[in-house]
Amino acid sequence: MTFRELLEIVMYDDVWITLQKEYCLKDEAFASYFNAFCQLKELTPEPSHDNFRLVVARVEDGLEPGTFTYDVFGVKPNDKVHHALELLAWSKWLSFDVVDKCVEEYGAAPFVAHSLYELTFFGFDAGDVEVNIKKETEILNERISEIETGKAELVSLDEVIENIGYVDERTAEEKELQHEQFERIAAENEKNYEMLLSP
Repeated sequence: MTFRELLEIVMYDDVWITLQKEYCLKDEAFASYFNAFCQLKELTPEPSHDNFRLVVARVEDGLEPGTFTYDVFGVKPNDKVHHALELLAWSKWLSFDVVDKCVEEYGAAPFVAHSLYELTFFGFDAGDVEVNIKKETEILNERISEIETGKAELVSLDEVIENIGYVDERTAEEKELQHEQFERIAAENEKNYEMLLSP
């Protein structure tokens, strides 16, 4: 099933319930997301030449153990790389096949809700989003050029930390414990990804 086909079988009110609950949105946001939802249903899907499948996965936050969030990304066939999708036009999202196990695990409306939250990263109007994506892409290309030509001044993380005045007051034991916790969370999240993406 494509993302466009999934949009046709969900009710926006059900999508809104998840958006409001998971992202602590205020009532005023209802109309913005509703307008984006309606626009998506009116757009003509643009074929994805990368054959992305759309994934929604509930994962534990490595920086805030015990807190869960939803990771939305694309995967290509026979590829485990998670591809960010924010810089793609909404019309391309519509042609993505959804990963059925994700829909089975979380439900159709929540799958759409998390996807809708992600694809509105640059705005709530398809045309505005494309303009914003173009601007962001130009900025990224400029930065890449600056790095490749040696014009960019690269600063080490240690310098940044020193410049902002951050002092890490954790003990060696606390650092080790946090590292172990982060490794545990990463391993558990990876198992979840594998379960959702396995044939």
